[in-house]
Amino acid sequence: MANILVVDDEIGIRELLSEILSDEGHAVAIAENAAAARAMRLREPPDLVLLDIWMPDTDGVTLLKEWASNGQLTMPVIMMSGHATIDTTAIYTKVDVTTLATVALPFPRGVA
Repeated sequence: MANILVVDDEIGIRELLSEILSDEGHAVAIAENAAAARAMRLREPPDLVLLDIWMPDTDGVTLLKEWASNGQLTMPVIMMSGHATIDTTAIYTKVDVTTLATVALPFPRGVA
C-alpha cells in the first residue's frame, strides 16, 4: 500500500485521517505543521500528501509552492480545508503542479 503524509494543525483531523487510511492498509505519517512536514518529506518521501491549506506557521499553499520550486513535488498532493472558497481554490491553478485536488472539510454526511 501507499505511504501517506497527513499535514494538518488540527489533531482531530490528523487522527481521523490516520485511522481511516491505516485501516485501509496504508502507512501513515502525520505532521502538525509545515516544519514537521518538511522534515518528514526529507526523511521518507511519501507517495501522497494530504495537506491542510490554513496552518499557523506556514500555510499549505506556500509549502506546496516551496516543494514545487525545490524539485521536491514528486508526489500527488490533495489540498484540504474547512474554510475553502472558490477564491482560495483558484489560487491552486497558479501553482505549477501536475496532480492536485482540493477537498473541503468536513466531508459531506455519509462520505467519511
